Amino acid sequence: MPTPMLLLAAVVAGWLVQLWLTYRQSMSFNDDVRRLRGAGTVSVGSGGRRYRGGRAFAALAFDEHGVVTDAIQLKGFTTFARSRRFTEVLGLKASQLRGEREVPGLSTKQREAVRQAAELLRQGQPALH
Repeated sequence: MPTPMLLLAAVVAGWLVQLWLTYRQSMSFNDDVRRLRGAGTVSVGSGGRRYRGGRAFAALAFDEHGVVTDAIQLKGFTTFARSRRFTEVLGLKASQLRGEREVPGLSTKQREAVRQAAELLRQGQPALH
């Protein structure tokens, strides 16, 4: 087989592996988010930039008073990232997370992700303004 064909085959194989790993990561995160539903109303947010330091994803479960009862974040490198417990936001109110005040222990991307999740909760739950 000529060298250009081998190169093309390797690129296509790599792309297919990447698609498969991305699918598995997505399904794993969705399963973990589904498990959060038992802890309350779930809202997911993202923060950061795709090509500048990566993105952060956070899924927060809120009770009827807008307090975070459970949370996970997608943490790791590329398609090997998996969800992990996100204890830094437990017990905080959605109104605190929507505000501009910093939350100790959160990176800028994580802060953007929890802010977006709290804002999306407010848009979907008018009683929590």
